[in-house]
Amino acid sequence: MTETLVFSMRAMGAVVDVVARPGIPPQLIDSLRASWIDCEPFLPGDTGRQEPHGDVRIVLAPTEAPATEGRVDAAILRVTADDPSLAARDFTSMVTLELIKHQIVKLHLFHAAALMQGETGEVTALIGPSGRGKTTASRTLAGSGWTYLSDETCAIDPATLSVLPYPKPLSVIEHPGAPKAQWAASGIGLNTWRRGKGAEPRLSRLVILDRVDEAPSDQEDGLYPMPLLRGVQILAEQSSGLAQTPHALRGLAELAERVGGIWRVQYRDASQLPGLLAAAGDRDHQEWEYVEAMGATGEAAIAPADDERPAASIVSRNPATRGLLTEEGILLMHADRTVLYTPVGADLWLEAGGGITREDLRQHLEDIYGPAPEGAFEAALAAAVDDGGVLESVRGPRDGTEDTPPRDEPHPASGAEEAAS
Repeated sequence: MTETLVFSMRAMGAVVDVVARPGIPPQLIDSLRASWIDCEPFLPGDTGRQEPHGDVRIVLAPTEAPATEGRVDAAILRVTADDPSLAARDFTSMVTLELIKHQIVKLHLFHAAALMQGETGEVTALIGPSGRGKTTASRTLAGSGWTYLSDETCAIDPATLSVLPYPKPLSVIEHPGAPKAQWAASGIGLNTWRRGKGAEPRLSRLVILDRVDEAPSDQEDGLYPMPLLRGVQILAEQSSGLAQTPHALRGLAELAERVGGIWRVQYRDASQLPGLLAAAGDRDHQEWEYVEAMGATGEAAIAPADDERPAASIVSRNPATRGLLTEEGILLMHADRTVLYTPVGADLWLEAGGGITREDLRQHLEDIYGPAPEGAFEAALAAAVDDGGVLESVRGPRDGTEDTPPRDEPHPASGAEEAAS
């Protein structure tokens, strides 16, 4: 098997090697190199490099070529020679995916555009899902004096808050129904960052993009502080590798605290963004606490076994959950999702601890809130159990054993809001 290193580039704090097998058109390679010029491509044999290259390896292989063995850590992109625009789009997606896989857990990785104030190095991360307007926002801001770092992934070193630029090509719709074209930001006149020239990028603000339609809004367009729990929940939804990251919610809350909280920018047209983002003001600090669930060894608020004791329902926190607690409630993290509980739901989860009888739990909540309306406790508990935030089992009447084992897999989050009611 013949593979040729055709170029390498720096991106998101790593070096990407691009390798071609026989049959890849030279025009495609030249096009890829040109569209990725802002990621500092270099050719084999270039001098002046200190870093070892090859953190990520992308292999370009003809679609019709037979399967052959290569490096097990390489990602192979099958290229159809007669559709270069499709190959360019798929190349962009593969590079992004492989870089994220390489940097998961090491960095905060947000689905976000990253724009820098060139004089100071202050970076604003504009966070939002696909279709929220990140590319358009990037083009607008980078065309009005900001420096383009990425329209796809904002990669942040949690220790230093350094932002590792990922100035991938901008994916732009040229023809409806066709693959998006890949444009180098510098090639269309936007400001781009260059290593060693000017300030180093450092995270300054976390901003949630909230583009609204033409319908009347209850609130004027502007930049607004977000409640911590809802803000962190959106960060979690737009993060990569959160499930593999230890104490992920605490890390997101600490990050938000270090940059003055989380903001939301409401706008109708990207042309508003330079003015709206310049209007950031002060905000109140919001206290928070990170709470881990009590596992099987946690202290249980259950009376000792008694032969005369009747069967009892035991409620406990799901040991796989953990939460971010504020006066507004708790953001509970499962293995695959986060759920917001309001203060009553938060206290239900907290009071369950390592294990408590259903009736004692009811009493504890009544001590906090007073007598509940008929059926309210049962509804809140049922929703929390359905969500998987707490587990419920039946303790046998004679020997203290559990006749009904607790559920060990959470149900879908359809009952999450009820759990907070």
